[in-house]
Amino acid sequence: MNSQPYPPSFVDRLMGFVQRLPIPYLSMYFLLFLFDSALFHIVAWVDGWLPAYQFSRFALTFPMWLWGPLAIMTYLNSVSVEALTNFRPLVDIPDETMSHLKYEFKTMPARAVILSGAVWTIVYVVFTSLALESMYASYGFGRLAEVTNIVRGWISFFIGSAFYYHTIRQLRLVNRTVRMVKQFDLFQLEPVYAFSALTSRTGVSWVILISLTLLTAPIQAAPFPTLALLVVQLVLAIAAFVLPLRTVNSRLAAEKRRLLAELGQRVKGTLAGLHRCLDDNALAEVAQLNSAIVGLNAERDILTKIPTWPWRAGMLTGFLSIVVLPIMLFILQLVLARWFGS
Repeated sequence: MNSQPYPPSFVDRLMGFVQRLPIPYLSMYFLLFLFDSALFHIVAWVDGWLPAYQFSRFALTFPMWLWGPLAIMTYLNSVSVEALTNFRPLVDIPDETMSHLKYEFKTMPARAVILSGAVWTIVYVVFTSLALESMYASYGFGRLAEVTNIVRGWISFFIGSAFYYHTIRQLRLVNRTVRMVKQFDLFQLEPVYAFSALTSRTGVSWVILISLTLLTAPIQAAPFPTLALLVVQLVLAIAAFVLPLRTVNSRLAAEKRRLLAELGQRVKGTLAGLHRCLDDNALAEVAQLNSAIVGLNAERDILTKIPTWPWRAGMLTGFLSIVVLPIMLFILQLVLARWFGS
């Protein structure tokens, strides 16, 4: 009997095939990237768009968005399973449910991926008409090179754009999983940090792809469509890091408020006892109550310092500093293009 809740998408089948090859999947994707790029260079040389043996960084953009997302999604699937395993102590669910969750995290539904590819095909048609046509004309593409690049661009959008769906799907699963937790423990935060490894690496992966795109694609030929796509990708990168863990933050903050409220009642009761002892001149008990107040104040300090965002100190600052990189690259490209008049 098939235990899979739904069949895997063709993208997952492709990634699974590459993982089963006798060489590491990252090496295989890199070799495919080199082959794809070299093949288009040959077409460009034959077409006459490029002089023989001349290199063009633009030829790297579509292969990067085809093989790069496949490599990243394969990596993030393994990170998601590890994060789910580390998060397991906080959820009381059967092993069968946990196995189902792991399958969902690392496998996309077939129909949804096809639909995603169809949507991004439409986006590609619009993007080509707004940006790439003028780019091909300004860079003197021959007919063969232009047709070849349009086809490889569509393949990159159809397959590589599954990364958009993959990101949104995994982060929705993170949000659904953290809602299964009945009670968070402020003194057991290590499992709470588990999913921050997935969300932060997802965001960083988007930033890396955006930055590499800005280093390879000649955006000055069509800056506004490229800027629109860049903004969408940057927003997705930041949302991938922050939004899925907001539920955890609100739950941790609520637990912290509850503990501080209970502590406040204890402090109130202890102070009332202290006042009674002072009124009754029961000085022997005053010292004990004073020690209790000191202990309660120490507990307040401990609770106040416990973080409620589910990631380690410095992670947010580091991520935001990385997000600045593609913005600076975009501005730099526009400045250089205007400076050199290209």
